[in-house]
Amino acid sequence: MKKIITLLCMIGLSACTSIERGNSADWPSQYAEKARDFGELYVDQFTSAPQRAHVKAHFVAAPEQVFARIGDHRNLRDWINEIDHLVEVDHSQSITPGRSNVGTTRVCDFAGMKLTERMQFWEPGVSYAYTILDGEDAVATQHLGVFTIEEDGGGGSILSWRQYFEPKPWSLKGHMMPFIMPGIMERALDNLTEDLGGSVL
Repeated sequence: MKKIITLLCMIGLSACTSIERGNSADWPSQYAEKARDFGELYVDQFTSAPQRAHVKAHFVAAPEQVFARIGDHRNLRDWINEIDHLVEVDHSQSITPGRSNVGTTRVCDFAGMKLTERMQFWEPGVSYAYTILDGEDAVATQHLGVFTIEEDGGGGSILSWRQYFEPKPWSLKGHMMPFIMPGIMERALDNLTEDLGGSVL
């Protein structure tokens, strides 16, 4: 019950939060809104689920700087409001042991839900993808989260964050997620743009 109340509060915050936005037309992406291929990253290789959320931001920081922040697993709390702790990170199954790469896992307490996420794709400065492993608190299946970073042509970056998943049929929280996630993601990118310079699009 406590988790449902937390999620309902998050919906309210999503509806009421005011985020200063840039003009998306000024910073077009090479990828379509509903894209499933991103260079060497192919969504259908990992999930057949539809895209449920997509947010974008423009940064004055270079792609390498932006990637360094979003790829710093332990410190996700610095920009994702719903994470209030240092994230537990395990590189033992990484294809480059000891460093972030495919196979790295991170364990987050996300608004009261304990989620284990595994890196499925990793291209520094360009993109990474992760999946939520099935567990007691997982409210969706076939999940894939995708970050892509593009150069803006002037030394800055265009970051896109997409979520693909299927809500579990019996999960109220799962069916609420397509409405909740965009607000959570926008606030997270707003925090990043405050730190690195830029705006949510």
